[in-house]
Amino acid sequence: MTTVALDLLGGDGAPGVVADATATLLAVAEHQGLRLVLVGPVDVARSQLIARGVDPDRVTLLPAPCAVSMDVQPLDVVRTDAQREVAETTVVVAARAVRDGIADAWVSVGHTGASVAAAVLTLGRISGMHKPALAVVVPALARPVVLLDVGATPSASVSALTQFAFAGAAFARAVGVESPAIGLLTIGSESGKGDELRIEADAQLAAELTAAGLNYVGPVEGFDITRGSIAQVIVTDGFTGNVVLKSIEGAAAWSAHRIGQAYGDPGPARGVVRQAASGSFAGGLVLGVDGVTVVGHGAGTAAQVIGCVELAQRAVEQNLIGNVRDALETQT
Repeated sequence: MTTVALDLLGGDGAPGVVADATATLLAVAEHQGLRLVLVGPVDVARSQLIARGVDPDRVTLLPAPCAVSMDVQPLDVVRTDAQREVAETTVVVAARAVRDGIADAWVSVGHTGASVAAAVLTLGRISGMHKPALAVVVPALARPVVLLDVGATPSASVSALTQFAFAGAAFARAVGVESPAIGLLTIGSESGKGDELRIEADAQLAAELTAAGLNYVGPVEGFDITRGSIAQVIVTDGFTGNVVLKSIEGAAAWSAHRIGQAYGDPGPARGVVRQAASGSFAGGLVLGVDGVTVVGHGAGTAAQVIGCVELAQRAVEQNLIGNVRDALETQT
């Protein structure tokens, strides 16, 4: 059995959306090998479950009085854990559940920055990875693409990008992408394209990934992310990755809307967009920390919360943390 701690107060639709996801998961939990820990105010958790016809005794309820407000600097909350009651937030308590062995993984669709900070400062970093990376699986035409970083480390060094590549390859294998090709996101596929960081990183990635027996295909461009044919792991800094990811989301929504208008039926196009935000595509996994942490979209639906939990469960079952640690040890 895999135990996943779920942030009850995370996301725009919390606690209702999270409770809806919990009720659906519990309906088939015994067949999935899944146990849930709900992290939040116990009275709220109990009332939300009862309202959905769910016996609260079917989940473990872990008390946490509040969520991180979106206008709070995440590090201020996490670092003052021992000094301020407000630090007993759902993300900190959920991360502690993994640290203390209560859960195997934790999930939040709340404050992304606070979730990453809680993961790093509570669970600690994996040896060999100095900065965390938030990795997402992007649906693509040929094969799914792991894109990282999409927001955990806005300004990355050459060594950080190299570590992201090793960790991203391990994550890709965990979600079913065998023998992934690895590329570096820049402004052209020709050698020497991009800024100083990208030029230097290209040379280091070529040397270290090749020495480790991984397939580095060199620089790739933005459209390669949704093609999936040239590279199935694409590495960039968190600032660029976050902009790219949100641009893809916006383009998908625009395309679905216009296709629906053109054919007089928005249903099929919207269905494709929903499918692209479910399952392994629903959330991002924080790589480089010593515990499985999945962060979802704040506006996520119950189906997307379920996808995040399923991604966390899969990461545990595939021993993702151990595989990332092993991958980093292959660096020269």
